[in-house]
Amino acid sequence: MKLVHLSDVHIWRYSLNPVRLWGKRAVGMAELFTGRARRFRLDRLEEVVGRIASIEADHLLITGDLTTTALRGEFDQARSALEPLLDDADHVSVIPGNHDRYTAHSVRTKAFERVFGGFSPSDRYPWLRWLDERTAILGLDATRSHLSATGRLPEAQFLHAQSLLQEADRRPRRLIVACHYPVDAPPPYRNELRKKRMVNADLVADWLRTLGPHLYCCGHVHAAWAFRPEEIPGQLCLNAGAPLLRDPTGLRPPGFLEIDLTEQSVSVRHHAWTGSDWSIMPMVTDLRLFGPAAGAPAPS
Repeated sequence: MKLVHLSDVHIWRYSLNPVRLWGKRAVGMAELFTGRARRFRLDRLEEVVGRIASIEADHLLITGDLTTTALRGEFDQARSALEPLLDDADHVSVIPGNHDRYTAHSVRTKAFERVFGGFSPSDRYPWLRWLDERTAILGLDATRSHLSATGRLPEAQFLHAQSLLQEADRRPRRLIVACHYPVDAPPPYRNELRKKRMVNADLVADWLRTLGPHLYCCGHVHAAWAFRPEEIPGQLCLNAGAPLLRDPTGLRPPGFLEIDLTEQSVSVRHHAWTGSDWSIMPMVTDLRLFGPAAGAPAPS
């Protein structure tokens, strides 16, 4: 099975409508005018979509932040731009990011669900979506309308997620947990994550440790990575980065992840834009994550 993992597209639109510019959105719009807009190249989105389409993956997983300030126009623009990838809702899963819940109004009016709600089995979280008889995505929503970018997995959602996977015979052999917020990050990004963390990440990590082997697909921090948190030895944490990010340093090449699953193993490649062309960077090769010798490379 082949999956594409995309995150943090961050469609943005300027708005000078005073009715919309209050509270946190006013802060977000000020950030756009003072430099954030220059950091995300919307002119490259069509090329990103074409690149993803060419892979012909079995499933597309988008882990949030399709928008920047949750404006209706941003959602509509994101839907229009991604439309070539969305023709079969059974093969696309989309969860929200904190920017898609940017204001209390966007939460109350279900702005995200209005446009992207059809790409999940339920608009209530958590949900479990089976991709085949062995593989399923557990969708979590730790976003909240808050003055900071921090998140929190609500207690009721947390307990329901535990119950969904409590019985061994109901637990997918190949489990993919999808949540916009990382529980942990590689050392170079931990300070950045700390400022906008999931505030109950320690509690969530304690539970994830009990699940055994699984992928954890996230976004939020605009850097692609594949690493195994020490406190969750059965997890391979994957962050797709931000596909439209300007990267003058060369340290955070924008792109998305291609994930190949076999019966026991996983391989991950980062499709990265170098500034002039695409480069495919292997991140994980034949890691036997789901087999009896989990953690070892698959035999050749």
